[in-house]
Amino acid sequence: MSRSVVGEGKTIDDAINSALAILNASRTEVDIEIIQEPTKKVFGLKKEPAIVRVSLKSKPAPKQRDTATVGVVGGELVFQPAKNGNGEPPIIVFGSELDVYYNGEKVEKELELAEGIEPLEVIIPEAQEPALDYRVVVNGDKTRAELIWQRKPGVEYTLEDFPPTHRLPLRLKKVTTEPPMLTLKDVADILMIEGIKFGLQLDSLTEEQFEAVTGAVTVAIGQEPIPPEQPSINYVFQTEAPDIDPDALRIDYFEVYGISGVKPGDVLAVKNHGRPGKPGIDVYGEPISTEPLRQIEIKVGEGVALADDGSHAVATTSGLPTLQGDVIRVTSVFELKGDADASTGNITVDGNIIIHGNVLDSIKVESDSGNIVVNGLISGAVLRAGGSITVIKNVIRSQIIAGGSTVVRISFRKMLSRIAAEMEQLIAAYESIVSQAAHIPFENLIKHLLELKFFQLPKDIKLFTDYAKEHKGECTEELAQLAETLGGSFLGFGPPKVLDIDHLKAIFARTQAQVAVLEAMSLTESDVSVGYLQNSRIEASGHVKVTGKGCFYSDILAGKGFSIANGVFRGGEVTIGSGRVEARELGGPTGIATLAQIVEDGEIVVNLVHPNVTIAIKDQSYRFPDNASQVRAYLENGLLQVFSGSLKIHG
Repeated sequence: MSRSVVGEGKTIDDAINSALAILNASRTEVDIEIIQEPTKKVFGLKKEPAIVRVSLKSKPAPKQRDTATVGVVGGELVFQPAKNGNGEPPIIVFGSELDVYYNGEKVEKELELAEGIEPLEVIIPEAQEPALDYRVVVNGDKTRAELIWQRKPGVEYTLEDFPPTHRLPLRLKKVTTEPPMLTLKDVADILMIEGIKFGLQLDSLTEEQFEAVTGAVTVAIGQEPIPPEQPSINYVFQTEAPDIDPDALRIDYFEVYGISGVKPGDVLAVKNHGRPGKPGIDVYGEPISTEPLRQIEIKVGEGVALADDGSHAVATTSGLPTLQGDVIRVTSVFELKGDADASTGNITVDGNIIIHGNVLDSIKVESDSGNIVVNGLISGAVLRAGGSITVIKNVIRSQIIAGGSTVVRISFRKMLSRIAAEMEQLIAAYESIVSQAAHIPFENLIKHLLELKFFQLPKDIKLFTDYAKEHKGECTEELAQLAETLGGSFLGFGPPKVLDIDHLKAIFARTQAQVAVLEAMSLTESDVSVGYLQNSRIEASGHVKVTGKGCFYSDILAGKGFSIANGVFRGGEVTIGSGRVEARELGGPTGIATLAQIVEDGEIVVNLVHPNVTIAIKDQSYRFPDNASQVRAYLENGLLQVFSGSLKIHG
């Protein structure tokens, strides 16, 4: 049927145009019927508009083209050939998600089905079955078990339905299926199969937790073992001083620290027998053993007696208590109640020395075999002992040497180790360039290398030869001969007195041999402890400890370690043979040069390092260009590793 519209307007044309606009048609496509002519207003009569009916003309049905069609019904391709058999073949278009073959050949994007659908093969992705993966993870000590799962939905693919058409778009239809889910019964069965039976946490679980696609829950918690309190020995005479307020108006250091000798009957050590631990139980129900109690005993030497039950040790004579290794001894002691100054003169005693006052300018206090304890400060003085040295207060412009000849041997070893390393580099440099400079005489080439690159070597040899002369009494014949050889070969006017490369290698080998000899010597570990250090030098065969908050412009040489855990080491050098260098702060904000080095092997641990601080272990070093916090340095596989927190900054 034709569609018609009634239009109105002032004129017939206006009414027709109004109807055509509604029909969206032209005049040639419509039939027009005039219903009312327009009238004018005459003698008060009302004006009437023009009214027309416009109807679309009936169009003849388009002639159907004789074409073949293809569609998808129920996921299957349906092909309808042309009625007369001569129509245009249908076309399918598809994306990369489908693999399409026609007559055995792969086709991309579009295909004309010239031979129908018999040669057509459409391969859709394989279906994926829904799955549930899970595993039980038990920690290393078997005290906690976790169940971890992952639910994977299933996926099926089919062709999307589409009515038959000449040009068919092939599309994939994706249908997902819900994956299986763990139940509380499943969890109980899984734990039973895994053999987990102690500390089960099933009551705290809910079915809803396992609806998540992925997850992890704790399913069993074992019972941790309670470690034992191991037996220990409290050496009463070594008890740490109580905390003090550094801002207090007055601090009585004599009362706070009060180091003095002991008298017969004084308790020196008390044994704490410890407490056994309690075994635990792992998630498999097996016992977790705890560490057994160690067996320790108080060991006593001269001047000390052990109680019958071994619970404590007491002094049997008056003197100074010391701990040598793990043996307590009380030895004779020289006590000075006041200051060591011009009124007392120098003090030299073959035994222990306690000075309750200060040691002032130009005074020497020496003990060949004992320990020295000073309750006051040291200013402009020298302390030398075969044993350990303790200074409660400050050390200013002074020299402290603990360990006697042992310290000298450590100094020799440090100097010769540096000289040997420099000579090895000198030999390597010579051999790397001699093939290209064969025309230059040996002595000239060595002279140029020393002047341009290895200028520090003669300076270090001069320090060693001077130190050997200063400590002639502690210098072995071999060391004295090596000092003479090094001095004669590298020092003085003119070029070095080294004949050839074989001569240089022979001197290097002798230097290395003496380093090995010094390293093999047994050392007496004598420690030094001071409150504060400034413009001073400490040499100790054992450990050096600064208990206060500052160590400024001073040099430290220690055999077994250095610590200023609560303070800053600034503007000096600390060198240890082996062990650990520990400081709260190294260097200063202005970039003052500061060095911390370990001759053999060990670890450097510092909370804050400022720029221009150099750390070194063996022959490897690193200079900090910027501030670094939580610094730790050590050797790993022969290479220096430097960390700031968890960030590696060198190595």
